[in-house]
Amino acid sequence: MKSEITLEYLQAKSGEKILKINEYYVQSKYNPFNEAKQIVENNYTPHHVHIIFGYGCGYVVEEMLKRRAFQEKIIVIDPLFEHEQVEILHEGENLYLFDSSVISNFQLYLDSIALEARVSYKTFCLPNYDKIFPELFMELLLKIKSVQYKNRTNDYTILRYAEEWQRNFILNLRNIYSDSNIEVLQEKYSCPVIVASGGPSLNKQIPLLKKFRNSFILIAAGSTINSLLKNEIEPDYVVSIDGGEPNYKHFKDTQINNAELIYSLQHHYKVNNSFHKKGYIIGTQGFEKLRGFLIDKLNIEFPILELGGSVAHSAFNVAQYISTGPVALIGQDLAYTDNLTHAEYNKNSRKVDEKFIKEHEAFLTAGYYDDQVWTSPVFNTMRLDFEALITASPPKVPFFNCTEGGVKIKGFQQIPFKQFLEENCNLDNHIELYNNEINLTKKDIYFVYQDLIKQLESLKDVLELGIESLQKIKSGNQFNHKLIKKLDKIEKDINKYLIEVPLDPITSAISIELLNSYLPKENETKEETFERVSLQTKTLYKRILDGVNITTNFVMDAMKF
Repeated sequence: MKSEITLEYLQAKSGEKILKINEYYVQSKYNPFNEAKQIVENNYTPHHVHIIFGYGCGYVVEEMLKRRAFQEKIIVIDPLFEHEQVEILHEGENLYLFDSSVISNFQLYLDSIALEARVSYKTFCLPNYDKIFPELFMELLLKIKSVQYKNRTNDYTILRYAEEWQRNFILNLRNIYSDSNIEVLQEKYSCPVIVASGGPSLNKQIPLLKKFRNSFILIAAGSTINSLLKNEIEPDYVVSIDGGEPNYKHFKDTQINNAELIYSLQHHYKVNNSFHKKGYIIGTQGFEKLRGFLIDKLNIEFPILELGGSVAHSAFNVAQYISTGPVALIGQDLAYTDNLTHAEYNKNSRKVDEKFIKEHEAFLTAGYYDDQVWTSPVFNTMRLDFEALITASPPKVPFFNCTEGGVKIKGFQQIPFKQFLEENCNLDNHIELYNNEINLTKKDIYFVYQDLIKQLESLKDVLELGIESLQKIKSGNQFNHKLIKKLDKIEKDINKYLIEVPLDPITSAISIELLNSYLPKENETKEETFERVSLQTKTLYKRILDGVNITTNFVMDAMKF
């Protein structure tokens, strides 16, 4: 807290206590209650999380608690909560109060408190709080904007790739009998691990990679494999998590003789064809039903290392998991270093010009060398995810950013790559890789597919019965208790099957689609509520039925192996 902050409590003309901070009033000198009502009237938005910067004497918070119609969450941030410089007078359901220390990692708090809000945040401040604490308020706004951008991007990704992820999961099940659980590699090594990403700064590190190649484990993050192979460097492991066709195209015409693939079951199933050796499987964050299915049917639980959203984050997690040695990032620019998008020989590499800057909404941010570098909202989200990762789960091993270019990633110690190698690697050392092993048989997987077909058929029958029953509801018989009882049983049966049948990618996409489509309105009648819920349920069942039919086709294709 800045030392020049002075607080003075005064009395408004209407008689209520008001607060003056330095020369600024943060409540009306005349009637703070009326002012609070007007502020809330102008800012309250149904079904949004409301983030209020500043508390003052609490009049706005009190009015918001009265006004909210659906118990929406209210988050109040006030630097003066630190050291209890202002008195907190309110508490209530879904009311959260923090001092300004949370702003630096605000995305973690939002994920914990209001993940379901996605992009539905309404942010405003008390009068003059933006003048008293301008830097903190601006930082808060940028954090919220980055969370909204990240969630919007994630939601779009889920909607765009849900069907492909579902397909990949079903078809990648075939690999479980020949590939291994990543847990067999847990702390198998004690040597340094280099995680190579495809940023422009990777180019300058190629000579050092070659010189010290046999004295560390090298992990390539996804498409970075092409840049390495073109420079006659084959990594020890390649991490792949992306399920779309673009990811497959990076590997399509490549044959990888020695490197082993580390992948999630949602990654594109054809990528495996490019690897001569068998691979290792990691768990996927967010798909709990898929995880439960694997435990129930195959007694397998894959450690969740796909955290952070990008293949670079997953590769960083894998590096810490397989070795007790130090980890170094290279090529992790997250910026357009030297006016390039990627390292040389990456299939997506291109020059950056003014048109590109505008198209990608690029902006300047703090660079590796405390300079200003061009980055993008996507890159910035990845940077924030790295910072959140090491905050939420601090690595047990030393970790460094040796990119020597791009953005500054807070929390990572920066040292030159040459220094990292000279201090941690011995040129005379040769790392022996762990041999992969096979755990299951082809027949085991085939039986799983057979059982899954039966479950899908049963779920299909119940969904069709539910849709048929919902179509019988007319405005005149919405309170037909016999029909309602039947629908309740159908709902319970569907929920039971959804626990057992692996449909997470598809049901996640459906949830996003329906999230804001059937929200209750204020002062809704019972009849309106019943009609809204019935229509929502019918749409839900139809969409799940489409997913069941699609998944059935995927399973039938998978059983041909």
